[in-house]
Amino acid sequence: MSNRNQHGIDKRGAFNADKIIDRAVYNALAAVFMDGAYCQKAITDAINSLKDKRSSAFVTSAFYGVLDNNIRFEKIIDGLCENKPGVAPSIVLKIGLYYLRYADMPDYAAVNRAVELSKQLNGVFSGFINAVLKKSRGYEPKFNNGLERFTYEAGAPEWLCRLLITDYGETRAMKILTATLPELTHIRPVHSKITEEQFRKIANGCTFTECGCYCDKTVISKFQQDQVVAQSLSSMRAVKSYAKDVPNGKVIDLCAAPGGKSAYLYELGDYDITACDIYQHKITLINKLAAKSGAKVNAVLNDATVYNKDFDGKFDLVIADCPCSGTGTLKSKPDILLRRKLSDLDELTGLQYKILDVASRYCKQGGVLCYSTCSILKCENEKMRDSFLSAHGEYKLLDETKFLPDTDKCDGFYIVRFKRVSN
Repeated sequence: MSNRNQHGIDKRGAFNADKIIDRAVYNALAAVFMDGAYCQKAITDAINSLKDKRSSAFVTSAFYGVLDNNIRFEKIIDGLCENKPGVAPSIVLKIGLYYLRYADMPDYAAVNRAVELSKQLNGVFSGFINAVLKKSRGYEPKFNNGLERFTYEAGAPEWLCRLLITDYGETRAMKILTATLPELTHIRPVHSKITEEQFRKIANGCTFTECGCYCDKTVISKFQQDQVVAQSLSSMRAVKSYAKDVPNGKVIDLCAAPGGKSAYLYELGDYDITACDIYQHKITLINKLAAKSGAKVNAVLNDATVYNKDFDGKFDLVIADCPCSGTGTLKSKPDILLRRKLSDLDELTGLQYKILDVASRYCKQGGVLCYSTCSILKCENEKMRDSFLSAHGEYKLLDETKFLPDTDKCDGFYIVRFKRVSN
């Protein structure tokens, strides 16, 4: 079973039975489960509510630990409870199960903390919490079939497990779903504001990558505000794939918000970049990030699904980084598993093809068209590649790149590049 590192949980009991901490964990999870909040906002709000910021590591670890193990915990709760509990007691039970199974604390302390947390809420179900958590010690659920067991061990919904087993085989699918990735923030230097040598000196002791490094907030605070940008390693690797053998020219990024890829691309070559999005507030985000990064980017309001005659045949490099299931980012955004359904895929693949089809009209002859997603599903990737090529004889396959969590130690990402060979 996967588990996040227990930052802030020490054996001296520095965070023993602290009601404020447990309530912060609950509040963050309630924002996700009850209000549909994105995990990044939920945990940020919870941490900001803490007076003692030393507790933030524990709160973060417990919050993500529950989300990582949510499917396992739901299976355990279903097996222990005759009737499905309400959302609030379910959240408290999941926190208690996380404390019991993964936190470095005695069983009695884990149960007591969950019971005390239930009393903070209303106290009505504290006896229920106590009884279920005590029964849970040593409990392992029963499975009706192999897929049910696989789903439990992988910590992923059945529909996703079934698709990944079909795409990659059972062994590889399990490795992908249970891969462990760095939990620290990946940052890159803004080379117009800081040299590589200065960056490495300030970040000394961090884990460096070919694009930047992983570090914590303490290290980030040592840089001036505009010297570094937080950007995922997979995102940066994708941009390098887009730019391969295209060192300059006119570029359009059709689904650019919040603008990180466009800003990084500006550093890699001599590009005239147009970055688009359908929403004005996201255009503002693109401009803000470009300004921070010192990147010259022309942000334009544009619907990627609708043909724009002003863009026809104008670009040397066209990037269609399409909306997708996000299944490559489960490690950094586990709440995706709460939002996505199998039925979403038909709508997403239809949208992806529509964007790619429109994008194909913006590429010059001899230019490069890039299609990418942060999905690991072949229906959104390789099948989209084949559908496009079968309908567009004016393009040929140039190359494709795939990053997977188990082998590439970053979020999953897929990039395929097509070359326009005729009009």
